[in-house]
Amino acid sequence: MTWLDSMRVAVAGMWHNKLRAFLTTLGIIIGVGAVVVLVSIGQGATRAVTSRIETLGTNLVFVTPGAGTPFTEQTATTIRSVVPLPITVVPMVQTHGAVSTVAASGSGAVVGTVPDYLRVGAIHLAAGRFFTTEEMASDPHVAVVGANLVASLFNGQSPIGQSMLLMGQQFRVIGALDPVGQGPGASQDNAVFIPLSTASALLRTNQLSQVIVKTMNPNQAALVANLLTNFYTNQLGANAVTVASEDQVLQTLRATRATLAQLLTGTAAIALIVGGIGIMNIMLVSVTERTREIGVRRALGATREDIVLQFLLEAMAISVTGGLLGLGVGGALVVVAPHWFHTPVTFSPLAMVLAFVFSGAVGVVFGLYPAFQASHKDPIHALRYDG
Repeated sequence: MTWLDSMRVAVAGMWHNKLRAFLTTLGIIIGVGAVVVLVSIGQGATRAVTSRIETLGTNLVFVTPGAGTPFTEQTATTIRSVVPLPITVVPMVQTHGAVSTVAASGSGAVVGTVPDYLRVGAIHLAAGRFFTTEEMASDPHVAVVGANLVASLFNGQSPIGQSMLLMGQQFRVIGALDPVGQGPGASQDNAVFIPLSTASALLRTNQLSQVIVKTMNPNQAALVANLLTNFYTNQLGANAVTVASEDQVLQTLRATRATLAQLLTGTAAIALIVGGIGIMNIMLVSVTERTREIGVRRALGATREDIVLQFLLEAMAISVTGGLLGLGVGGALVVVAPHWFHTPVTFSPLAMVLAFVFSGAVGVVFGLYPAFQASHKDPIHALRYDG
């Protein structure tokens, strides 16, 4: 019996029990689709954040206080005195608050900072301007709005000069940002930037959320990070303040990405294994139901190898069909995922290939036992079987 003949028999066996075969493939479909979608979403989100961080340059150091660590505006002066290099120090306070206009309402990140944020944030103004040092003192209720909030709150009109309510207080919009994605300390497209002193009064606290330090030379970032780490460790103890250069942030992000990819792959692999167990179960049932058929084929000259090949190809046909359907479902979900989950998605051909190959391997591994069970049935007893 040729491979082609065995394949025809296997396909005929599937076609004879279409519903059962389809239900058996569901585990494979879900597993393969999960691999494609989860890996694509994970890679898309990670690349978006990585790309945004990389655009900032490699000369930033992020200084973040631990819980209970005093971190006030005086910290900026302290950092300047500790670091014997030309640096730009940008203190920030951040929270989440309600924001509204006459036309609409919503919420977003509220970021209190200083004018130098424009130098370290790698942001660009679509309209208007950022607030100045003089303006922070003379007109503290001014705001610069991220691109997403501009679109949702101002109904397509220019926000410059318009009023908005931010956490119950009125602000005048003087600037609007280009879309930029993730930035230091905030998702800038959904953020409102106001003067630091105003934010401190609004939140009734002088505690900073973070300080960003920008060095003149990218090679100095690691040195500055080490200086500040040693300083705060000696002054406040280990882990009281977290200091990380941008390179360290990227390394952590890459390590997190690798761990996330392993987790997602493992989860999808479990789904495929469960699907494989379903294939084995159904194939064992099929072997029992077709005992008489096996006996007839053995009586007509089919060898044990022919029987093994027949049932093994049937199991593989089920798993490969499920793999192909899973690729289709996963590909469709990758297309709609950005609209459903509002997250960037990166199509991963490698994930699709690996998922499909693994689905085929599942058919082989979980189809072997039922195939050997079928091949070892005694022909005489099989012919007498009337189950």
